[in-house]
Amino acid sequence: MFRSCLLVLATLTLAASAQAATFIVDTTSDAMLADCDDGVAADCSLRGAIALASANPDADTVAFDIPSSDPGYISATAHWRIEVSSGAFPFIQYPLTIDGYTQAGATANTQAPDEGGSNAVLKIEFSGANAWSNGLHGSQMTVRGLAINRFRGGNLNLAGPGPHRIEGCFIGTGITGMTAPGDNASNIGIRVSSGNVVVGGDTPGARNVISGNSYIGISDSGGTSSPPNTYQGNILGLAADGSSLIAGRQDFGIYASDAPQGSLIGGTSIAERNLFGGHGFSAITITGNPLNPPVAPPPTRILGNFIGTDWSGELPRGNGLNPASPSQPYPSVLVGRLYRCGASIGGDAPGEGNLIAHGGQAGVAVGGCHGASILGNAFVKNRGIPIDLAGSSNFDGLTPNDADDADGTEGSDPQWLYRGNRYQNRAVIDSMVHVAGGATIELTYHVDTAIEHAAYPLRIDIMRGRGGQPEALVAIDLYEAGDAQQPRVVSFPAVALQGQPLILGVTDADGNSSEFESEILFSDGFEVIP
Repeated sequence: MFRSCLLVLATLTLAASAQAATFIVDTTSDAMLADCDDGVAADCSLRGAIALASANPDADTVAFDIPSSDPGYISATAHWRIEVSSGAFPFIQYPLTIDGYTQAGATANTQAPDEGGSNAVLKIEFSGANAWSNGLHGSQMTVRGLAINRFRGGNLNLAGPGPHRIEGCFIGTGITGMTAPGDNASNIGIRVSSGNVVVGGDTPGARNVISGNSYIGISDSGGTSSPPNTYQGNILGLAADGSSLIAGRQDFGIYASDAPQGSLIGGTSIAERNLFGGHGFSAITITGNPLNPPVAPPPTRILGNFIGTDWSGELPRGNGLNPASPSQPYPSVLVGRLYRCGASIGGDAPGEGNLIAHGGQAGVAVGGCHGASILGNAFVKNRGIPIDLAGSSNFDGLTPNDADDADGTEGSDPQWLYRGNRYQNRAVIDSMVHVAGGATIELTYHVDTAIEHAAYPLRIDIMRGRGGQPEALVAIDLYEAGDAQQPRVVSFPAVALQGQPLILGVTDADGNSSEFESEILFSDGFEVIP
C-alpha cells in the first residue's frame, strides 16, 4: 500500500511539473540537437525541438531565431533552408505549433482573395532533398509560415484525431511561392488521414499556396465518419501571385477519397474562396468506397470557389487540360463513387456558387452515384458541357432524354448503383414567346420524368449564358407532381436574360441535378439546340 501511494505521488508530481514550452530553433542543421538552452549558439535544431516537444504532453511551440551566419542561409533570397538528410522526423504526438513567422523578416500575407495572390514573405524553407520520407507528420499540429518541399512521402502528413491547422505556408514551392524546385519529387503536398483539419481560413494571413507538387495538392482520406475538414482561402495549382502557372504542374488540387462527410471546400464569403488553376487533371475530386448508409450523410460542400481562372476571375487558368496527353482531358470537378455521391456543388445563398471556367472537359462530372446537387454556379468557356452525367468515368457529353426517365432507376440498374444523378432528364423547351410588347418572355417547357422515377417536386432553374454554359440565375420554378410530364408555362421579364440565350436545369427533391437544356438567341428569336 505504501509503495502504491508513493507511485501515485510521484506520478502526480511529474504531471504537475510538465508545462507548455517554447523551443527556439537556432540552426539549420538536421542533426539531433536538443539542448535548446538560451544563450548557447547552434544547439537547437528543428529535429531536436520536435523531439523535445514530442516528449511533453502539453501544447508546445517551436519558434525560429537562426542567424545569417548559419551555413543554411541563402543570401540570394535572404532565407534559411533546413535540408533533411538524417531520415524521417519524429512523429508529433502532442499539440505543437511550428511558427515560421517568428523568424526575423517573415511577414504574413495581407491580400484578400479579390485583391491578388499571397504577398507573404517566408524565411524558413524545410526541404526533404527528395528522400523517401515524410515531412512534418503527427497529430494536433499547427504549422505556420513555412515553405515545405521535396518530401516524396508527403510534405505534410496530418494524422491522429486532430485538430490540425495549416496557415500561411507554401507547400510544394520554393521560398518565394513563384516556382517549384527544379528537381521537386514531392508527390503530395498535404496528406490528410484525420478529421478536424483546417487548411487556410478566412483571414489573409491564413492563406496557403499549395502548388508544384507532382501529384496532388491535398489528399484527404480522413474517413467518412470523422469530424469534417475545412479548406478555405487557399491558392492551389498556381503561383503565389494567384495568376502565374508553375512548371511541372500539379495533377490534382484536392483529391478527397473517403474524406469526412460534411467537409467544406470554400465558403460563402470572398475571404473563404479557394483558387484552383492549372491542374493537369481535376481541380476537385470526390470519390471513395460505396456510400450507402440508411440516412444520407451531410454532403461535402464545394462553395464560392474560383476554378479555372486567376485571382481576378478574368484570365484563363484551366484545369483538366492534361498537357501531357491533350486528347484525354479531365473534368474540372469530378464526383464519382457508388450509391450516394455525398457532395453538393454551389447553392442558393449569396456567395455559394462557384465560378467554373476554361476546363479541359466538363465543368462538373458525376459518375456512378446519385444526389449531387449542382446549383447556382457560373460556367464559362469550358471545353465540355457544364454538367456531364455518366454511369462511370466515361464522360461522353450530353445524355439523351429517355421516355419517362426510367434509365436511372432500380429496374434499369439492378445493382442499385444508379448512374450519374440517376440520369435525371433535362427540361424540354417547347416554346418561347415575347409578350407585352416584348417586355415579357412566356416560356413553355416540360420534363419527361414519371412520378415514380424521381423525387417531386422538381426544381427548374431558369438561367442565362453563352455557348450553353449558364453564367447567372434568372428565376426558379417548381414543377410539381401535378405537372408531371405536362407542359408548364412561366413568365419572366425579357431584360433578365440581358441578351443572352436561355438555359434550363432540373434538380429533383433528392438533389439529382440534370445536364442543361439550352437555346441559342438569334436576331429573330430563339432556336433550340437538340
